[in-house]
Amino acid sequence: MHAGDEGHGGDGHGGDGEPSVAGPSGGAVGAAAPVVRVVLAGLAVEVLLLVATAVLYLLGTGQGEAASSGLAVGTAVLALALGALLAGCGAGMARGRRRGRVPALVWQVLQLLVAVQVVLAETTGTTTWWAAVVVAVVGAVVGGALLTGATTRALPVAPGEDQRLL
Repeated sequence: MHAGDEGHGGDGHGGDGEPSVAGPSGGAVGAAAPVVRVVLAGLAVEVLLLVATAVLYLLGTGQGEAASSGLAVGTAVLALALGALLAGCGAGMARGRRRGRVPALVWQVLQLLVAVQVVLAETTGTTTWWAAVVVAVVGAVVGGALLTGATTRALPVAPGEDQRLL
């Protein structure tokens, strides 16, 4: 049992199975840490946008607006799967687990790269470039927050987690 674990069963959890709000270094853990709140807010926005994208694709397919209904349904399923993955990452980080950081960070890098390419390739004169800029900004903020030392300290390695994979 470590100092500060008294009354928590020595496992870093409160009596209800949830992580305590003080980590091994005395800092806030999980959603109690401000930098983790930034990450969680960004992930929540991304999940909502992915779900909205899926709904729009499915509505377009139902109304006969999709050029390929199979492609539209597949894109909607992919958006929902990515949304579920990000929601799972966020849920884990909210509980003080480090596991969700890597897939969330990979998603931020991928969406940032795609958004930059969309902005750079915008030659049609449409006004959709602003959506790519918003995606790039959210990806940069969330990705940057995931890379900070404060996030690492706020999400300590849980018992049984392999540090080499984190």
